[in-house]
Amino acid sequence: AMIVKNKLHADVLAWEVEMPDLNIDAENLDYELQDGSLFGSLPTRFENKDSILLKKIKNSLNINYIKEKVPNYKEIDIKIFKDIPGFKLFPHLDAPHHKAFLMFNLTNNIDSTTFHNTQKEFLCKGPNKKNMGVFHLLRTKPEILHAIENTSNKNRYTAIAFIK
Repeated sequence: AMIVKNKLHADVLAWEVEMPDLNIDAENLDYELQDGSLFGSLPTRFENKDSILLKKIKNSLNINYIKEKVPNYKEIDIKIFKDIPGFKLFPHLDAPHHKAFLMFNLTNNIDSTTFHNTQKEFLCKGPNKKNMGVFHLLRTKPEILHAIENTSNKNRYTAIAFIK
């Protein structure tokens, strides 16, 4: 099962997590362009929508831990992403109905989620190794932004549980 480890930074409500190895061959899945991911630029984020894999990921989450941290959550929406080289999400807040997210790496990746203060100054980053990731509570004080950029020449494969 999912193991929660160290808090990443004193000012950031984000913890390192270790996920069980689910034997997901992320590099050989089918991906389609993420809905609405163009943002007026080149398509750089792709999504796999295999319901069996999504359920497998959801079943591996520590629901008791999530309930403890986010008692009022309504649903957990799992996504599997392939971010191609050049993918970039600038420091941002997620949609208002998102209460937390849990991101973990499906492969060893070069880059990981970075966390920033409201002045967009870098505070810390999550792990980039396979089966490692980060659980982050949103809408906290002080407000924390997060970002990701694939600076490598390889695709980045992650799974994200959006807790709403």
